Amino acid sequence: MIFLKYTAATVILTAICLHSFDVYPLGVIVHFIGAILWTIVGIKWREGSILLNFVPQIFILGSGLVFYLIKLS
Repeated sequence: MIFLKYTAATVILTAICLHSFDVYPLGVIVHFIGAILWTIVGIKWREGSILLNFVPQIFILGSGLVFYLIKLS
């Protein structure tokens, strides 16, 4: 589980770097993956604060990606 936590942290930091250089939509996709990984950590640890932070991010980022894909069509 420690490996997953550090992997998730690295993915989120990578997403922040991509966002800061306006690499779209890759930054959103990477952030989405990081939020999913942190949600898994939160579920395994039964840590509500992690879930409160990252579960909404999954829906927000996922909605944005769906909107982006619809706009491309």
